[in-house]
Amino acid sequence: MTRKSPGSIRFKMRLQRVLKKYGGRIVLYFSGVVVLGILAAWIFPPLKYYFTDIFRVREFQIQNVYYNNPAELQEALAPYLGKSYWEMNKKDIEKTAEAIPWVDSALVRALPGSRVTIVVQEKQPVALYRTVKGDVWIVDASGSRIAAFTPAFSYRNFPIIDCDEKELPFIVGKLEKMRTLDDGVFYTRLSELVARKANEKWVCFLRDTPWKIYVDPFGSFKNVRQFLRVEKFIKSRYDNVDYIDLSFRHEIVVKPE
Repeated sequence: MTRKSPGSIRFKMRLQRVLKKYGGRIVLYFSGVVVLGILAAWIFPPLKYYFTDIFRVREFQIQNVYYNNPAELQEALAPYLGKSYWEMNKKDIEKTAEAIPWVDSALVRALPGSRVTIVVQEKQPVALYRTVKGDVWIVDASGSRIAAFTPAFSYRNFPIIDCDEKELPFIVGKLEKMRTLDDGVFYTRLSELVARKANEKWVCFLRDTPWKIYVDPFGSFKNVRQFLRVEKFIKSRYDNVDYIDLSFRHEIVVKPE
């Protein structure tokens, strides 16, 4: 059992005497201040607006948005601006944020005041999809559209897929498998993938070479891995290459121009 110091004991005894002697007055004074404040706000309305305005939401601070435009989220949350912190429903704000296609989840963090923080978890983008009309959309791992492509953001390094939209889930699923090959070297270099029909091989274009590369999407991409190993040799052997076919099981076909 710890022994209390004489100083702390004396302080506690003095505090008890003060509260016993003046406790009623302190409560009365505090209650009077509260009542006077309420009366003053009722008699002089601008004073009421001053006190309540301190807790009105004036700003939403968006965190963890890397790929998309946070202004789109700010616009969706605009109807909540100007409301009192005490009237704010965090669940409603989270639902509003999560209604945006590229938002996977949203968490509201707020203390009494004028600023509310929204912590966002974006849906994971994996590729860009070019429609028949030429519009470009960002798609996730399921092949679903997340949002329209915006060049100002970080989607520029994703490959563009040119195909029938109903084939997107299959193609994106295969791309995810390709991304695991050799630390995703081929995937990160891939600039465009063309698949006109479901049962045909892909035509792939890399960012750092003009070659057309045919890939069999129904295999295990073993030839893709092999191509990465012999690519330097191909460049040293051929000045100009029309295409490289990786769709065969046990060989790589190089067609010079």
